[in-house]
Order: sequence, then C-alpha cells, then structure tokens
Amino acid sequence: MSDKIIIVDFEDSFTFNIANVLYPYEKNVRVVEHELFFQSMLSEVLQSKEKIAVILGPGPGHPDDYHRYYKGIESLRENTNCFVMGICLGHQILGKISGHQVLRSKTPMHGQAVDVVFKGSIVQVQRYNSLAVFIDGRESDIIEFKRGVSYQFHPESIGTHYNDIFFADLLAFIRS
Repeated sequence: MSDKIIIVDFEDSFTFNIANVLYPYEKNVRVVEHELFFQSMLSEVLQSKEKIAVILGPGPGHPDDYHRYYKGIESLRENTNCFVMGICLGHQILGKISGHQVLRSKTPMHGQAVDVVFKGSIVQVQRYNSLAVFIDGRESDIIEFKRGVSYQFHPESIGTHYNDIFFADLLAFIRS
C-alpha cells in the first residue's frame, strides 16, 4: 500500500483542509469516503506491513450513527502498524469506543477559539461541536492513547495556532 496517511471522510468539507495541512509533510495522503474505507480498504490496511496513519475525520451526526464501524476501528487501534487519529466526530467515535460518554456539550460552539493544554503548553484552537466526550464528568478536548490521539477541536483550522504540532506524533510514527 502506497498510502501513508488515509483520511476517512465522514462527509465533511473540513476533511480536505486536513489533507492540505499534511501535504507539505507527506505526499502520500489519501481521502477516502467512510463506507468505501470500511467496506473495501480496512482489511488491506490491517494486513499492510507498512506503517499507516488513519485519521477519522469530522462529520455530522452522533458517533452511534457509525456504530457499524466500531469493530473495524478497534482493529486499527490494536494493529501495531497503525496510528489512529480522531478529529471532532472521529474524536467522539474513539471516545465512545473507549467507554466514555458522548453527550451534548456544556458549551456548544461553531468556529470559536478556545485554549487547550497540549504537551505542557497552552495553545489556541478552533472548536466546532455540539457534542463532547465526557471523561470523569468533564469534557475532554484531547485523548491520547497508545499509537494515537484524538481532538474535539480542529487542528487543521486556520483558527488553530501552530497546527503542525498536533500532527507531529502521527508524522513521527509513519516515518519511524
């Protein structure tokens, strides 16, 4: 498989912004519609000996609307050759799979800047959401896990400062 980064498109225009942020760092980026990915490409990705990053992109709806993909996503997370990233809806799907609640956000917003703590620094990011992942009763903007990370905010947004730092672990993984 020649793709190094696959962005799973859940029918959201921001998906192509993610690809555009990544192209300067990695040319083998492919955007794939969610049904095509899970019906046709998932087994190829899981069998690949190459390191591959899969980004579960933003999109409409509730994570439970995509429950048919949960088992496949769990397989990606277990695969040592895969790095899994979630953005917005992708974050919520990964949160749900991890056993966390996904509920209406206490502060729904669309295109507003908020500060988050990332790797010890406060960084301004752009949030677009009405739902949120709740861990121990608190909304979680970032979930880090083995070979992956997920963000409630949009790291690719023009309103997110230093957006390349949010993709650094993904890029390091596929280059290792």
